Amino acid sequence: MKTVIISGKPISLQERSKAQMKGISIGDSLSFRFYDGNFHGIALLFAEPKGNIPTPRSLAFTASELNEKFGLPVVFLLHECPAYERQRLIHKDVYFIVSEKYAHLPMLIANERIRKTKQAKGLSPVAQFLLLFHLQVESLERKAARDIENKVPYSYPSITLGITCLADLGFCQKIADGSKRKVIHFNESGRSLWEKAQPYLINPVEERVYCDDFHSENSFPVCGINALAHYTWLNPDPEKTIMMSVKQLREFTAAGALVRPNQYDGNILIEAWKYPPVFKIGTEAEWVDRLSLAVSLREDADPRVEGEVERLINDIEWKD
Repeated sequence: MKTVIISGKPISLQERSKAQMKGISIGDSLSFRFYDGNFHGIALLFAEPKGNIPTPRSLAFTASELNEKFGLPVVFLLHECPAYERQRLIHKDVYFIVSEKYAHLPMLIANERIRKTKQAKGLSPVAQFLLLFHLQVESLERKAARDIENKVPYSYPSITLGITCLADLGFCQKIADGSKRKVIHFNESGRSLWEKAQPYLINPVEERVYCDDFHSENSFPVCGINALAHYTWLNPDPEKTIMMSVKQLREFTAAGALVRPNQYDGNILIEAWKYPPVFKIGTEAEWVDRLSLAVSLREDADPRVEGEVERLINDIEWKD
């Protein structure tokens, strides 16, 4: 019998015999001890490395093989794991427990150090995406993180942290839906929720770069004044305006795809955004979404822009 601590709660584990693990690879048999355990009513298969901890890629492969064979979520018991390795494991959706300090499980992301820090003071990019998705695309009321996972371009761990940020700022609560999961309940709706969010919204634009030409066959959503012109009565600007992710801009810049990039003027204005246009996953966005556009332009001093942004918001069909 072995005991582990998850979020301060002791969980008893029963070691599996060799007979119970019949059919696994010799490598896994030599590398891990295996245990059965139950957390929040879910049966889990725990695997503890006997020696050095394998790479995140190797752990992801092992978890997939064991899950397919035994039909149980696999959780690795790690005696240590630096922050960058934990992030790699989370990115690969590998479940783990590190001592009594960190846990990433199917029903929980627990990081005791994080929860001892101050609550969020502003929206994270993921939290803002979720909030604007809820307002513009599809209501997330009474949805759990797993329900949202196939709707947005973020992983389950990122969605969970985004929901926590929204809850910290008072936009929603995480409430029980039955005995095994938590769902979102928003404290405001529609325009009222949008107005409440104003002090916490972040400008989605990380960086703006002009260039004379841009060598790429990819298509990118229109942003800035030209997107505002599409949604309202404003006349478009003569230069082309497109948005892409910060990572994409770095890659295109390194590859020399931007002709004479600068901070002042050019035929093309590129905006590098902190999050993608707020649409359902798989949607080809021709224009950035209305509310993100409004936030990106709210510091523009042009009175005509201010008026058209207000028109843009007034025309929103709130989805919650």
